[in-house]
Amino acid sequence: MLKYKVADRFGEVVFARAAAGNAFTGEMVRQFGDIMVRAAGEADVLTMTGEGADFTVGRDRHEPKSGTPFDSFRPIGALNEAIAAFPGIIIAGVRGRASGLGVGLVLRSGIALASADARFVLDEVAHGIPPMFIMEEIVEHLPSKRAFEIILGSREFGAEEALQMGLLSRVVPAAEFETALAEFVASLRGRDRSVVLACKSYLRAVKKMPKDARPAFALVEQTKFALSR
Repeated sequence: MLKYKVADRFGEVVFARAAAGNAFTGEMVRQFGDIMVRAAGEADVLTMTGEGADFTVGRDRHEPKSGTPFDSFRPIGALNEAIAAFPGIIIAGVRGRASGLGVGLVLRSGIALASADARFVLDEVAHGIPPMFIMEEIVEHLPSKRAFEIILGSREFGAEEALQMGLLSRVVPAAEFETALAEFVASLRGRDRSVVLACKSYLRAVKKMPKDARPAFALVEQTKFALSR
């Protein structure tokens, strides 16, 4: 139910369960975690998209429960850890619905392009679930008041609002979505891969530093990169 391929260190993951809105079963979560571990050694750039009309409506709420809650949640934690450990660039291409886990994947991507008709919702609270895996990541993106409103309200919002919040990199007209995503990936193919990866590594490191330490860190890292050429 997931399709994965790599060529020239450019990988692609497609959520391939279109008839169910690409809802994730437990097995799909585990499979995606395994793919991310594998992709860490195979790809510098990885796109994730949904087959058909939607990105993903999140977890399959009709899947029968089995095992303990810990056993059920552990694969989600493992997937999130594998995404965080991925050294390359993850690009989310979002059209249609992105719900729950789908929003989490957008949050965890490095770049997110969305069709103008994409719709987003964190509906876990409406279903009686505190979305702790989402909240773990959303604090990196939104002020708490904004985050609480979309989490507790469980309301649907559109691509332009998601862009304004900072959840997306760019919104494109629906008719241009496929082309825009392909063109962006193609532009990365023309970049120096070591520069692309260095940008991700540096941004991840520098945002954790006090502001007054960043100039010296930039000097050291820029010099180290130049000497490595």
